[in-house]
Amino acid sequence: MRLLPTIGAVAVTLCTQLMAQPATRLVWQPVQEYFIHRDERQQVLAGTKRLNSFTAYTHIGTDFGFHGPAEHEIEWLTDEIVVHLSQEPDAWAGMWHSLAGQARNPARVMDFTHAYPEQITTKFQPRVTAVMLRAAGQGKIKLEIKSPTDETRWTQMIELNEPQYRMFVYPVAPESVRDGKTIVWTAEPGAEVKVSGLFLGVELPQMPWDIYAFLASYAKIARCYSIGTGFVRDRAHIEEGAFESVSATGMYVLASAAAAQEPLGIVTPDYARWVLTRTHEAMKKLRTGRGLLPHFVHRHGHENAYSIHPGTEFSTVDTAIYAQSMLLAALMLDVPAVAEDLILQIKEIDFDLLHLPDGHLSHGLAEDGVSLLPHGWQDWGGETTLVMLLEGIANPAHRPPPMRTPGKAWQGTGFITELQSLFFPDFDSDMPDLHDGVRWLSVRRAMLGAQRAYIPKRWPQSDAARHGIYGLSAGENQAGNGYYVGGVDLPGQKLIHPHYILMSATLNPQASETYALLERMEKAGYFPPWGMVENLNVDGRSYLPMEGSLNAGFEALSAYHLFARHRNVTDAIYAASQKSPQIRRAMQLFYPTPVRPAGSDKEAASQ
Repeated sequence: MRLLPTIGAVAVTLCTQLMAQPATRLVWQPVQEYFIHRDERQQVLAGTKRLNSFTAYTHIGTDFGFHGPAEHEIEWLTDEIVVHLSQEPDAWAGMWHSLAGQARNPARVMDFTHAYPEQITTKFQPRVTAVMLRAAGQGKIKLEIKSPTDETRWTQMIELNEPQYRMFVYPVAPESVRDGKTIVWTAEPGAEVKVSGLFLGVELPQMPWDIYAFLASYAKIARCYSIGTGFVRDRAHIEEGAFESVSATGMYVLASAAAAQEPLGIVTPDYARWVLTRTHEAMKKLRTGRGLLPHFVHRHGHENAYSIHPGTEFSTVDTAIYAQSMLLAALMLDVPAVAEDLILQIKEIDFDLLHLPDGHLSHGLAEDGVSLLPHGWQDWGGETTLVMLLEGIANPAHRPPPMRTPGKAWQGTGFITELQSLFFPDFDSDMPDLHDGVRWLSVRRAMLGAQRAYIPKRWPQSDAARHGIYGLSAGENQAGNGYYVGGVDLPGQKLIHPHYILMSATLNPQASETYALLERMEKAGYFPPWGMVENLNVDGRSYLPMEGSLNAGFEALSAYHLFARHRNVTDAIYAASQKSPQIRRAMQLFYPTPVRPAGSDKEAASQ
């Protein structure tokens, strides 16, 4: 059973001991809480103590495993790791956890003085100043932090005589761990112990919550980016080059362009432009299917060559997300050559061969790049809208057929009403759109109301209702081994995808309410320094800590829009969408005149 409320009390006590200056605050980041829902057939490989690293991962987006001559004496129960060594006077056993990337990659390390990805500027870098273990039993447990060459950078011996769980908290000098590779706990010979959680004490620079919400979300997707490959991994914990997401790669570039804007300065403009141009060149090398990009790619051969991942498709919606993200980023960063080249690439897509008999665009092409997928974008919502706009950029005269059930998202799935607004401000209007007559702002607000009412109505005594958490959307399932789509039109929904909280946040005129909710989620362990959890159950018993890049992209872009709205400053993403004549012409499918983004009047007055 989770004991996170206790951590808050520990943090308050330790904060006064560890904070070297008042301009910081201490927040606990789980390395591992051992309640994770597990599919034994997928996670622990038969006859061994080796783990399947695709479905077994830490809360910091890395891999982990068992070690020691007595590792077979380790039991992983529902909520804890139990080690029985009373009959093993000479044997030891425990668990290792990589601190950055996979353990076998020595190039990825955690610098405890700059714990976020290195592209984030020093001003916003947190420090790791403590380690905490939640343990019980009798005997000794050794805690260690090691370098890639297995040198000990920090160590602490715990002597246990505790029948009930207790928090053991120890300070760490960040300067002593500049190349942390693994954090390890080991039950010493003769010990009978159990462990339910391992945590890092993260000392964050003091900053307003509107900046921090974006920073933590951006850092989450940044951990999925591989400087070595130029692509964004679908999950932070998987091997670089194994399974990269094209749409998330585009959103990372756009989020980086936003992070470089003033008054943020979370990355430098030079870095954002470097990522933009590097990504553009990498994507141009991919084989397309009638101009469509793959949904997922992988590296193959000895060279840094990429191609479509086997068993996946060339995707219209992923191409739309990638291309529109990149185009907006190029305009924001004033790189016209990339913007012009992207327009040419969009116009090279063979849209005529991508339509189904009913006139709707297909979801894409099969792996062969030729066979048309039989399902099309006909349901109303943000995905279909982005696909229509992609075609509209190439051929503004094209008029697609009406969407099915206009104004009603399939199953009441949250992200469907918000996806388009990650990129364009036009859908903040209540003017009936020209294509389907939908009053988007009213529909989006109605969805937000239904989302916020669902949990209190159906699960009024739940942990989620008590905190005010909502979000019946789509993402990984509870075990993290399959895609799950929820919604407010379905009965008995218990799995929350909280990315919807940020995606819908600008609909609330009181931004402070959203930031207060994020603070409550932080205290409950659902919005730690490594970013928002993938999903959680309404009862609060457990959550999925997977660092997935798609939802991280949604969260980072949404947090940026919320920041701009809260500060009443120019939203640079929305402003860029107004600059492109191609986007403006395509948008006339929905609206004859552009919607002015928040802050534009203020900017115009100052000029």
